[in-house]
Amino acid sequence: MNRTLKISCTAMFTAVSVAINYFTAKLAPNMALSFTIAVCFLAGIYLGAWPAMIVGFMGDTIAHLIHPLGAAYNWFLAISTALFGVICALVYKIPLKSKLLKLVIALLICFVVCICGLNTFGLWLQYKVGVEPGFVGLIQFLTTDIPVDTSFWVYLTARLPSSIPNIIINGIVVAIVQQLRVFDKLFWHLDGEKER
Repeated sequence: MNRTLKISCTAMFTAVSVAINYFTAKLAPNMALSFTIAVCFLAGIYLGAWPAMIVGFMGDTIAHLIHPLGAAYNWFLAISTALFGVICALVYKIPLKSKLLKLVIALLICFVVCICGLNTFGLWLQYKVGVEPGFVGLIQFLTTDIPVDTSFWVYLTARLPSSIPNIIINGIVVAIVQQLRVFDKLFWHLDGEKER
């Protein structure tokens, strides 16, 4: 894919990511249902790691600037969203024939690293520890004795009932798109290369 086309497709996926982030269904202060993961995964599969990172990070950042949902910007969520596409792109480079197996591997890694790790930690810092959800808040948390009534592990356990269905739903969306091969045909046509 030529550079101009890749930039255009990255911009298109970023716009979709902003829209999806904007319409995230907030179920509780620490729980949301969104199709952001699916958009980032599709960007990773069809555009590669760097464009997918831009799609995830910019989609999250621009959506927050447009519609902040009454909370401070959480850098941990932005980094996590950027990593969704990067991890997926890297997993899809593994020489396995089954796209479904690659998808499951990417979903599992993202669930552990991004959702259980970065997302939950960022939200825990923001809502339970009460510090800024970014580098300054992290330093403050590590260097001062802040009383915390809910541990990270208790908070993680409370988030799992909404996190597991969210990633499964996103995985199903990506699997359906892959099965329909809509993007395969589109990118094959745009690229002028042999169909995948």
